[in-house]
Amino acid sequence: MNPVLEVENLSVTFQYREGDVAALRNVSLRIDPGESLGVVGESGSGKSLTSAAIMGLLPNNASVTGSVRFLGQELLGAPESTLRDLRGRRLAIISQDALTALNPVHTVGAQIAEAIRVHDSSHSRAELRARAIELLDLVGIPQPSTRVDNYPHEFSGGMRQRALIAMSVANEPDLIIADEPTTALDVTVQAQVLDVLARIQARTSSSLMLITHDLGVVAGVADRVLVMYSGSVVEEAGVDDLFYKTTHPYTRGLLASLPRLDARDRSQPLYRIPGFQPAPVERPPGCPFHPRCDVAVAGLCDVERPLPIVVRTGHVASCHRAEIDGPIA
Repeated sequence: MNPVLEVENLSVTFQYREGDVAALRNVSLRIDPGESLGVVGESGSGKSLTSAAIMGLLPNNASVTGSVRFLGQELLGAPESTLRDLRGRRLAIISQDALTALNPVHTVGAQIAEAIRVHDSSHSRAELRARAIELLDLVGIPQPSTRVDNYPHEFSGGMRQRALIAMSVANEPDLIIADEPTTALDVTVQAQVLDVLARIQARTSSSLMLITHDLGVVAGVADRVLVMYSGSVVEEAGVDDLFYKTTHPYTRGLLASLPRLDARDRSQPLYRIPGFQPAPVERPPGCPFHPRCDVAVAGLCDVERPLPIVVRTGHVASCHRAEIDGPIA
């Protein structure tokens, strides 16, 4: 099976007068047709930057190396006209801030229609309106035939998020990149948004790259999970394997910090990974996680950067002590 998206050794460096800053380092991932890949990690780990590099939406001072192949077509170095044709039609992104992603001076229906018209100008105005109503209905907007003429400020936060999803799937893309689609939404609306994404995938057979810091969201949506830390991939596995046979100390720390209904002693405080994720200009030598790691080996983890190793079939971790099992807390 040929992958929808294949990224190999993707690295991003920002060039400033004070010097170059390596933000992403050798990120590799693969998404197959119909598959959902969850990308998790703390804020600043490089999740959103990875999606921006894939979409070709980086600023001019960014230098990108590696390979990004979408449906077999290399995107790095491709002409801007080629990328514009793919974005929104075959490759769509759902922005994490629905409050600013929609234009406040145009109706929601007009913005959905524009997403269709920019790639296919053959539709009449009536056809575009009907399609916008259909899409609003698909994502669960009540009274879509009326709401299609509303402005973004007349939508709630959850409705705006669903309107963004409607725009992203208007042309039935092969891959949807959802960048924190449930941020700032209450748990009920989060569940509705995730249900919308699942229904759209089932209807269009599209693939999904779900970027989030919420491991609970990943557990219910993803087929595989990619864990990022300090601009690098530290662990990748199937969703069940990652949760029940966790290998990397950072991933185990993330899981240990989650509240559990089956906890034996609920009076104990949640585990907290010590320290903070370093800024790109302050990354230490060796393993970037070693200053916060409870099982780091002096003279090894603080000197030598670990290479990805296959722990078991479909499970890869970048850790000198990848065979260590058991919880940290």
